[in-house]
Amino acid sequence: MRTPRRASRGTAVIAAAALVLLAAACQSATTTPTTTAPPTTSSATVAPHPLAPDSGFIAFGDAGEVTLPYQQQVADQMLAWVSAGHRVDALVEAGDDVYPSGAPARFPAALDTPYAGLRSPTRPLWVALGNHDILGGNAGADQLTYLGLPVLPYAKTLTGVQILFLDANHPDVDQRDWLEARLSEAGPKLRVVVFHQPAYSCGTTHGSTQAVKDNWVPTLEAHHVALVLNGHEHLYERFKSAGDVTYVVTGGGGAALYPVGSCGAVGLSEQHREARHHFVGIEITGSTLTLTAVARTGEVLDTATIRRP
Repeated sequence: MRTPRRASRGTAVIAAAALVLLAAACQSATTTPTTTAPPTTSSATVAPHPLAPDSGFIAFGDAGEVTLPYQQQVADQMLAWVSAGHRVDALVEAGDDVYPSGAPARFPAALDTPYAGLRSPTRPLWVALGNHDILGGNAGADQLTYLGLPVLPYAKTLTGVQILFLDANHPDVDQRDWLEARLSEAGPKLRVVVFHQPAYSCGTTHGSTQAVKDNWVPTLEAHHVALVLNGHEHLYERFKSAGDVTYVVTGGGGAALYPVGSCGAVGLSEQHREARHHFVGIEITGSTLTLTAVARTGEVLDTATIRRP
């Protein structure tokens, strides 16, 4: 066996210096972490994106059941989301905003009180109308007037994203033509479409809406819409189509939950589903949309990133 050579003086000095550098690196890694594990227990601890978003909003649906405690609990988590530093420029509700019949007497309790710490002139509430909102006899027009909104369909724009609101109580050709015209216009790369009755759902109470699939889905797919937000089924679901359109059912804003059934007949790639009360935080950075579903108890249920080059 050959006897190892004794290290030269120069080699020893280099080795000693390397050990000093290694020790300093270890100490630095101990005192200043470079990565942080994603939190899963409280929306208040969900760190905002390291790049400040250009805009953001909170989406939810089926919230306006003032006889249950869940709407306020979800709203409290929304406030925690804002307090944690997330960007929120608007609240977007996907219908069934005022149970059981859209009565104006319930507007303050369903639309104002739960979101008193969130809404402001610079952070408005924009809504679609659900089936419960139009039972009062005037097709929900008084609710839109109360919120200072135009009749459906209408469009709103935040930095980097356009949000288009439709009335899926009447998924007709006129609204399809309006949608086609808006999506054909110059605008942000990220387009989000909001209406109540979902094109796709695994829920056992309502499920998918055939008239929406027939009249609107071809337009949504043809224009490569980034995100479609719906309610109606009281749960959370996320699907992705072959055309890279993401469909989210966010019907867990406060009303009693519905069970989730089999997804075999939906025909889309199912990404996530849970019967939980929740909201969805959406932030826009450049041409990237980041989606985070947060439960009323604070856990992060689901995340997704959508890009449009």
